[in-house]
Amino acid sequence: MIVNTRPTEIADKTNDLLNELKCDFIHVPFTKIEELEPPASAKILLDKLSDYDAVIFTSQSAVKYGIKFVQEKCANVNHIPIISIGIATQRCLNELGISSVVPKTYNSEGISKLITKKDYRKCIVFCGDKAPQLLSMTNADIDVFPCYESQDKKNIDFAKIKKLDESIILIYTHQSLEILVKNFKPYEMEKIILICASERIRKLASNYSFKDCVLAKSPLDNDILNAATKKSN
Repeated sequence: MIVNTRPTEIADKTNDLLNELKCDFIHVPFTKIEELEPPASAKILLDKLSDYDAVIFTSQSAVKYGIKFVQEKCANVNHIPIISIGIATQRCLNELGISSVVPKTYNSEGISKLITKKDYRKCIVFCGDKAPQLLSMTNADIDVFPCYESQDKKNIDFAKIKKLDESIILIYTHQSLEILVKNFKPYEMEKIILICASERIRKLASNYSFKDCVLAKSPLDNDILNAATKKSN
């Protein structure tokens, strides 16, 4: 049984693909996404939006909750170079008629390499409440614009997972991994197959009692589910 742990706000596409593939799955969201009022210190940065070489969106939620602030300051957002961390984020912008580029690898390292390639010196990052990894990966001047927060979901029905004979759990974030670790005993972890969206998550998971941690080809839904279905066959 595949367990989709994505927050309800962004889980529909994953669930639809699981249905299309006729997979046995359950959706047990570990986190929830809430809009965050950006601090005044972040809002004032947008008064000089033209000073930035690029605007970066680190997630679908960053687009959902952050793009309105850019649109308020810029009549034609397409005049600004925009970077999306991945295809799903790019798709969200496309639906608004906004173009963006994606890095070769859909992560902070990929964005860092793209910044270097483009010789960008100053960028603003629309992100969640946690400082993006990008800050430690580039010499460019990076400002952050937090516009949402990812919270641990309360009253998660972990018993629904624990009673499964076999569980293949999709883990997209470090936060979700930590929630899993806090609520499962070592002998329970040993029975779980983890599908990890990044090498960072796989390495962190291997430090616990998980015996089978599979790294998906990329964080894209198709690659995550391809890895999951291979383990379920």
